[in-house]
Amino acid sequence: RVSARPSDAIALAVRDQVPVLVDEGVLAAASVDADEEEGAQEEEVDVEQFRAFLDSITPEDFQEPDQS
Repeated sequence: RVSARPSDAIALAVRDQVPVLVDEGVLAAASVDADEEEGAQEEEVDVEQFRAFLDSITPEDFQEPDQS
């Protein structure tokens, strides 16, 4: 039995190929609904579109227009 941060415990378990035991209350609190997972996939598409936008703009796009 080891007391560790979740990320460290998982890293140790994977490295030593041992099971990870988790209290059911923790799983219930940390679980993700399948409908929420679809939202995450949509967010990934939004991020990809935003990155494409960032790749297409230049610093000049942020200059104020001439007031003449």
